[in-house]
Amino acid sequence: MVNLTPNAVSMLYHNQAPDGFEPWLQIIDTKKIKPASGTGGDRYRGMLATQLAPMMENESLKTNYVLQLKDYLGNEVQGRRIIIVLKVGDIVPHFDCIGSPQNIDGSRGPPVPTAPAASVPPAAALGARPAAPAQPSYQQQAPTNPYQQPPAAPSSYVPPAKPAPSTYNRGPVVRQDPNVRLSDIQSLNPYAGGRWTIKARVTTRSPIKNWTNSRGSGKLFSVDLLDAKKGEIRATFFNDGVDKFYEMLRPGGVFYFAGGKVKMANRRFSSVDNDYEVTFDPHSEISPAPEDGQISQMQYVFKKIAEIENVPTDANVDIIGVVRDVSQVTELTSKAGKQLFKRDISLVDDSNAEIKCTMWNEQAQQDCSNWLNQVLAIKGCRVSDYNGRSISTGGSSSITVNPTIPEAGHLVTWFSNGGNATQTKSLSSGSGGFGGGSLGSFSERAVINDIKGKQLGFGQKPDYITVKGTVNFIKHDTGIYYQACPKCQKKVVADVAQNYTCEKCQTSYPNCENRYILSVIMLDHTGSTWTTCFNDQGKVVMGGRTADEIGELRDTNPALFESIFKEALFKQYVCRLRVKAENVQEELRVKAGVVNLEPVNFVQESKDLLQAIAQYN
Repeated sequence: MVNLTPNAVSMLYHNQAPDGFEPWLQIIDTKKIKPASGTGGDRYRGMLATQLAPMMENESLKTNYVLQLKDYLGNEVQGRRIIIVLKVGDIVPHFDCIGSPQNIDGSRGPPVPTAPAASVPPAAALGARPAAPAQPSYQQQAPTNPYQQPPAAPSSYVPPAKPAPSTYNRGPVVRQDPNVRLSDIQSLNPYAGGRWTIKARVTTRSPIKNWTNSRGSGKLFSVDLLDAKKGEIRATFFNDGVDKFYEMLRPGGVFYFAGGKVKMANRRFSSVDNDYEVTFDPHSEISPAPEDGQISQMQYVFKKIAEIENVPTDANVDIIGVVRDVSQVTELTSKAGKQLFKRDISLVDDSNAEIKCTMWNEQAQQDCSNWLNQVLAIKGCRVSDYNGRSISTGGSSSITVNPTIPEAGHLVTWFSNGGNATQTKSLSSGSGGFGGGSLGSFSERAVINDIKGKQLGFGQKPDYITVKGTVNFIKHDTGIYYQACPKCQKKVVADVAQNYTCEKCQTSYPNCENRYILSVIMLDHTGSTWTTCFNDQGKVVMGGRTADEIGELRDTNPALFESIFKEALFKQYVCRLRVKAENVQEELRVKAGVVNLEPVNFVQESKDLLQAIAQYN
């Protein structure tokens, strides 16, 4: 028989429960509480923490059910003592109220009419453990619902006058003390105040971000934390907190954390599976913790690549796949004039699907020379619908090559046993970011005649194709480059004082930068087309020479100038073309811009051809 724990409610209410107290209680009333601000999930009077609210929705908990309370938090709201249920043990279905429970605060509410006292047969337990030795039947007061009004919105909660005898009953004392009471990340919530301490590993750390708005300026960074119970949460630091903690909180380290403020998370900007996030300030207490091997290096929840097709745009996912293609780093300038770096990679997995992933800035600039055909695990990718389906990394994303996890071993076996020759479905018609610059895989190659034959460029968005072409002609009598602003790369205008004025930056410079805008005829065995190569691509075509160098030669050494252009002809490249029809002088013309190109690697090209022939046969 399962019996209710005598005097349990009284001990909880008066904060007299001993450590490890796990009483058996009965639910005598429930009421759904809608969140005041529209954020977060429904809550239930009693009070359940957010992570337990679904137990009411799926009817795991009902009125008159008996449960074992495993973890809880005491708090005071508008002068009333409440108990927030953080963790529930075994649940026993029951259909009558046991005994005659009275409101523990006699000044509030009448007694609840009930049926005679009863105990609950263990056969009804849902996953109950073997019964413990019988305890005396419950003859004392049991709680009615003491809350005649809904609890206030989360922002109105105040720290408890007396901390509850749960994992939150210690202040933020952070030291390497084996007796310190640690909380689980999953149990953190806004109602705990600052009375908690966690031990967690820093799995990722974002770069420092500077911001400016109408209220001032500042800086911030964030880390993702993981504990031994697989709980994750994002923590953010501002201004002085950045100066104090950024260098300390290196990825992979284990620390004690206390004195943070828990609030609702903005899931749009967080890749962590938690409804809450933590903010720490310079007064928070953080110190290194001993490494005992209990906390994993990283926590993944992988999606198969084929499943990304059905994932909502802007959702965050974890991906693991084999690298099929790695592009060169491309340098870009944002609308705000900020210099950006991007690199596209192509990933495949055993769902026989392929997707493009765009990496930015520091992640794009890392050495990727040995990534081809290696397993890559990425935590915290953002899903985009740009050019089909693509993913991109952010400042808090984590990228691991050949991780020592079972999923990686499975992919290695799949890839070496024929997966490398499997025809895959590409979810990306281009790649994420600015313009689909990845060269893609050999199987995605098109031919130049496809531009006309497939009427590319006439849709609302540009079309992107990858071709292998030969440089047949480079127009170089006029217009091989333009004079650009050294800051934003926009066109400048020379004035009578030999200064160069940028209308965008509203600044004049004594010097400008020449940037390529080459008109090039590319051809293959099916036809030819005019293309435009801008600065980065133009430097490749011109053998690495800058537009400034070429411009100087035109004036000082015309013969060498001509020979360089002749030398650039009849070279073969794999090119990524952006095709779009534009209205030029009331005439619709299809223009092809080169967004990426690489010299043909004839060894790899031969291998790809042999593989394609084998697949065809």
